[in-house]
Amino acid sequence: MKSKLRNNWHQPAVPTDVVVEALADIRAAYTNRAPDSSPRLWSPPDAAGIHGVLWFVALQQAALEAFPDRRPLITLDSGDRGDLAHAALREGLQSICFRGSPAMLAKLRAIAGALGAIVETRHPALPD
Repeated sequence: MKSKLRNNWHQPAVPTDVVVEALADIRAAYTNRAPDSSPRLWSPPDAAGIHGVLWFVALQQAALEAFPDRRPLITLDSGDRGDLAHAALREGLQSICFRGSPAMLAKLRAIAGALGAIVETRHPALPD
């Protein structure tokens, strides 16, 4: 996956959380880190609506192929879009971030629980 994108996203204050949108960002996140200290990888806020779910499905696969020993896991942020969060789970992503209605959150958590996936509700690059 070759990309000319530049990562200009606001990075979280906690250095173990890194916003990524291309394989080059993941490589940079692993640079100068011990093999047993993998950062938490996050898509940019609302990335499911910006890049699409399949972009991050492909990025997740490329990351697993490039770093099989680190087993990278990208959390895809869908903002308040339950349809995109559901699509991400249906496509096999194991970690999503959803900041929408409590009713939709409950449904997504039930689906994620059945799939062994994680649903976060706070993106670390956004203010509280």
